[in-house]
Amino acid sequence: MQCSSDRHFQWPLEKVVLQGYSVRLAPIDYSHLDQLSLWSGEEDIWRYMTFARLESRDELQAWIGTAMDANERGTEMNFAIINETSQSAVGTTSFYRVVPEHKRLEVGKSWLGAAYRRTHINTAAKYLLLNHAFETLLANRVELNTDARNVRSQRAMERLGAVCDGVLRCHTIMRDGFVRDTMNYSFTMNDWPATKIRLRSLLEARIS
Repeated sequence: MQCSSDRHFQWPLEKVVLQGYSVRLAPIDYSHLDQLSLWSGEEDIWRYMTFARLESRDELQAWIGTAMDANERGTEMNFAIINETSQSAVGTTSFYRVVPEHKRLEVGKSWLGAAYRRTHINTAAKYLLLNHAFETLLANRVELNTDARNVRSQRAMERLGAVCDGVLRCHTIMRDGFVRDTMNYSFTMNDWPATKIRLRSLLEARIS
């Protein structure tokens, strides 16, 4: 597979359920509210987030409503991450900041409850998203961004095989007024065959 200007990028985004490795990504809706609210009160989740701070049930409910609207328009696709072992929603992730004319999008708005970090669930979710982005949407580039202070997130991205493309200096003003630098990572269609093998190997090692 190679980056190309010829293929037709799927746009607007269509609602879809992605499933594999005991993880399901389902378009988020209010049925996920109670389960997600069990985890979203953890302050540590939101320390470096720019898209929201969903520590209260009301804040989470309002954000889900906004996410559902974007899903209906096809401008974003916001998912609940479902642990199929427990059949419960344990976090969220999204396709957003889509630039269809350049076949580019971002994966973000991603968080997991503390009990599910450092498990296979994040790797599985990223595999499902990347597989859909490159093999169904026909994206050329998938980006991931994180706060330059968030070393844990950077190491997680690098472990999955993402390439650091650089530092976006003075990129985002945080809620507390701090002006953060943003680390920009990506996967490309050119990378995808090797990345797919890498992610499958990581997953099979974790769940075998």
